[in-house]
Amino acid sequence: MTDRERNYCLFLNPRKYNRNIGCRRHDNLYGIAGGGTERQRWAVDRDFYRTMKRQGDPMALPALIACLLFGWFFWNYHGERWPWKGQLLRRFVKAPR
Repeated sequence: MTDRERNYCLFLNPRKYNRNIGCRRHDNLYGIAGGGTERQRWAVDRDFYRTMKRQGDPMALPALIACLLFGWFFWNYHGERWPWKGQLLRRFVKAPR
């Protein structure tokens, strides 16, 4: 499966409004290629929202709300004092091989 075929938009149709590009960027900034402090997470979420709004996507606000509520579980934390480092998700789910 190539990046072009992969669906980066959880619960959203990746082909509508060219969502997959914005979702891929958002996922990369959340994970291995990104992360950081809580303030940086909120900045990434706001950038994702603005990208979706520019594309006229009606799911921009619901996607922002979901990211703000549940993003802490997926964010790659570093640079602050947290009970864990990295993505909490990785403590529960093993990466596919």
